[in-house]
Amino acid sequence: MAKSLKAPILLVLIALPIVLVGQPITLVRAQSLTQETQQQFTSTLPAGYYNATAITVTAPSIIGYATNSNVSIYTAFMDQQEFSIFRSTGDITNSIFYQGGPQLHDALLEGAGTYYLVEYAYAGPAEITGLYIVNPNVDLRNSTTNVGGLVTIQPGQQFTLPLHVETLGSTTRVDIVGASTRVVQYALLDQTTNTVVFTSPSVTITNFTVYPTVSVGYNMTLNPGQYVMGITDESSVAAYVYFSYTMIPAYVNPFLLNFGSPSPTGIAAYGLYNSSGTITPYKVDTTSIVGYADIRTLQATDNQSESHQSSLQENAVLEVNNTDGAVFTYWPQNVLAFDTGASTVTYRNNVLNTTGDGAELTNQTILGTGSTSVDNTSGVIQTYYGNYNSNYTYTYTLPQAWVLYMNETVEQGTGVIISMGVRALDGPTPDKITWFDKITIVDPNVASADFVVDGRAYTPAGANTYIGSFFDAELVFGGGAGGQAATYSLDASLALFYWDQTMKPFPSLYTFGDDTAEAAFNIDVTNGNGVATARSGTPYYGILTNDFNASLASLVAASKPQSAGPSYLDYVAGGAVIAAALVVAFIMVMRKRGKGSTVLEGTSPVPTAGRFCGNCGSAIDRDAMFCPSCGTQQVPEDRGLGGGQSGAQQA
Repeated sequence: MAKSLKAPILLVLIALPIVLVGQPITLVRAQSLTQETQQQFTSTLPAGYYNATAITVTAPSIIGYATNSNVSIYTAFMDQQEFSIFRSTGDITNSIFYQGGPQLHDALLEGAGTYYLVEYAYAGPAEITGLYIVNPNVDLRNSTTNVGGLVTIQPGQQFTLPLHVETLGSTTRVDIVGASTRVVQYALLDQTTNTVVFTSPSVTITNFTVYPTVSVGYNMTLNPGQYVMGITDESSVAAYVYFSYTMIPAYVNPFLLNFGSPSPTGIAAYGLYNSSGTITPYKVDTTSIVGYADIRTLQATDNQSESHQSSLQENAVLEVNNTDGAVFTYWPQNVLAFDTGASTVTYRNNVLNTTGDGAELTNQTILGTGSTSVDNTSGVIQTYYGNYNSNYTYTYTLPQAWVLYMNETVEQGTGVIISMGVRALDGPTPDKITWFDKITIVDPNVASADFVVDGRAYTPAGANTYIGSFFDAELVFGGGAGGQAATYSLDASLALFYWDQTMKPFPSLYTFGDDTAEAAFNIDVTNGNGVATARSGTPYYGILTNDFNASLASLVAASKPQSAGPSYLDYVAGGAVIAAALVVAFIMVMRKRGKGSTVLEGTSPVPTAGRFCGNCGSAIDRDAMFCPSCGTQQVPEDRGLGGGQSGAQQA
């Protein structure tokens, strides 16, 4: 697994202006400083004397210092050659970095070698106290809102890196952290206006303050635009530079990745209230996402093979926090894969690791009835998990209502369990959920996990990806596998819920999704009577409602009597129907936008469902008091599964 690493601990400061003064050198005192050292010191220097501390570095490290004197002194950092010249000439300016004043501090990034920290009492007798820190734990961050790396910049040259284009969506706070072996300058250019909006002093470490609190880096708020960061080596030798940037938008902008028809169409919660363009973000953390679909008319023709494949996809983002502070993000989805020509539906799922560039899944890191496969799209390698090895294929007659479940639980020492389920309300067992896959993300260090909908954050994107996706939850129609788009004849009702003591509707919804590649050409979504209605027509892509008030229990109760008879004929374990479905399209992969997956064959044991709620049919636990879907209190011999704390909170 790839992961988002923690930020390094740094000691830093802006370089102060200094006056160049030459003085004779008459005294050398040397000390040794080892790795992972934090050491305080005091020294008394006569006028014209200096103290030098030898620092041995065996791996790339941040070396920080702070000095405090009763008079102005020089504090300098030198390599061995520079120190040798200083001893013979007294030229303090021939240093990697130097400062003058009574209170000084700075930090540098240095590779393996021996260096010298020098305090020079040029102005008179000096009483000096100080602190040295050597930190070899330089963490590189390359995911989510944190992008970082190590680069070598030649003298007088500039390294440039585009910031993620999420800055086009709203005002964005950007924090830049950097450390270098030589003096460099940081700058930001707004390409949309061709304006330099920020230029740093010449530094070896980005802005650092120690009073009144310790803070690191340059912090600024950028207007909507497209930005490029530049780092220029202003020294006479090559500079080795560690850099990272963190971005926090005022709110996410779903339209950054929506380009009109065809689009995944239905309902999606982005964590945004949108009142005539006035945006207010909110966040939901939950252990369960539930989608409801009552389909009365469904015919589809895809744009690639003229077949009749279509899909209804429920997806969300799972955020996993580890005990060491590492954060992972995954994209699971629960899919109804339809062949509208044969009136069959197959239960499918996927999981993608979205923690950043190069994030992976393997058959050792994710376990279930399915397996992983590799996709290479334009040189971008991604691995998907899917239950391609199993077949839950049914025939249906319309009208038909389904409830789709994605639940997650944490098993300490093991990982995160994702349960995928579907409940066919007009099937032969309308009160039973078919739990068709139990997926384990192997992570022994897991501390907590939640499905997250967040209107102030994009999902991971490393330096090689121009933007992430959204922390959203979606229930959307699209074409068949492989990024197909379909033209629909459709009449359906949709609703989307999350668990927070009871099953609650997401309070605000848009009419389109952004995360999946499959799309629809001609679905119009409207809101009313406690549901979103999706019908074939001219699509509108925008905010659907800021006050969605659906009730899952009411919808389930209203849907169950619809059936004129058993809609689901039989679960097909072999024979003509499943053979035809396999030939046409049901070994399929529902995938992220622009990404696909190779189908792998095989079989795995199917997880079995346990006890169920007598009111809505959700899976329940013997020891819990309430149903996880409808919140109904259970009798002692049939108690429901309690849910975790969660909820929508305005940011």
